[in-house]
Amino acid sequence: MFIKEIYLKNFRNYREQKVSFRPGLNVIYGDNAQGKTNLLESIYLSALGKSFKPASEKEMIFFGERFADIRVDYFSQGRDMYNTFRLFTEKKKIVTVNGVPLSKMSELVGKLTVVVFTPEELSLVKEGPTVRRRFLDMSISQIKPKYMSILSGYNKALEQKNKLLKEIKLKPSLSETIALWDEQLSQYGAKIILQRREFLNRIITSAAEFHREISMEKEELTAKYKCVVEEESADFDKTRKVLIKSMENAREKENFLGQAVTGPHRDDVIFYINGTPAKVFGSQGQQRTVVLALKLAQKNIFFEETEEEPVLLLDDITGELDLSRREYLFSKIENSQVFITCTDTDRVSSDENAGFYKIEGGKVIKSK
Repeated sequence: MFIKEIYLKNFRNYREQKVSFRPGLNVIYGDNAQGKTNLLESIYLSALGKSFKPASEKEMIFFGERFADIRVDYFSQGRDMYNTFRLFTEKKKIVTVNGVPLSKMSELVGKLTVVVFTPEELSLVKEGPTVRRRFLDMSISQIKPKYMSILSGYNKALEQKNKLLKEIKLKPSLSETIALWDEQLSQYGAKIILQRREFLNRIITSAAEFHREISMEKEELTAKYKCVVEEESADFDKTRKVLIKSMENAREKENFLGQAVTGPHRDDVIFYINGTPAKVFGSQGQQRTVVLALKLAQKNIFFEETEEEPVLLLDDITGELDLSRREYLFSKIENSQVFITCTDTDRVSSDENAGFYKIEGGKVIKSK
């Protein structure tokens, strides 16, 4: 699997740009704030239907314009393919795969698989639970596209329940309808919990092997999925019933706060190094080693599922990882197409087959 060409029009700071890439290492370099990360964002958007940055679609459109176009041509599943996006300021985006319009994002996901490393992702261990839930959800979605529909269904039901909880303060009789939303949330929520737990168990088994190598057999990485369903059961009905019970127990608190306080939208993952929580007691280097191991494990799982190496997006991480971790990372990704952004190409690679692309003001001004 590899990306052949990208075309951008009115995307971020790119007025109009077409650029071809190599199957191996592609180095995107230049000064800060020139558009290097934006190029990687367009790839991620084309693969998953959303940005890896907290941004609305309107913010991705060149200031003053009404639309933006993205087209990514790639080789996957034994054939040439292309994904297109047209983003609008005032209406819903249009997405196609090989020219066929899609009605939902689950039809897009899985065609082009990507693994992204960013400074924010390297903070996955020490940041709040939202980052860890997102990591699980985006990983699962790429190998099980239907999961994205389950997640969407849960989020829509959650939005409706929260809206109702706020209205109940003005009209208490509406509280009788809360149980209907709880039933929907438990149906979606049980599926989310079971799939997250299954994926976490799978990825941590692989990540622990990488972690042992990086730490020279001195550290053991483990993890725990933290949610209201404490029992590690694969039984859907049991999980659903525990969720329903937790919602019933939280009813008074939810009515007071005006929002849902229990369910997979509040879950977390705890990572441990030698049995000690890495978030609390791990050094910055140890925390980044955990993330590096997780990302390499994610890459392996994607390969196991698709029998193709995913595309790797490494955004400005040369300054975030020390020399030994950088060398370890590059030794494990030799067979993948890699996009790496940086300001200093000397710290990246001496690979004579690598492609180098200088970005300035939303333009590729030099390539070789």
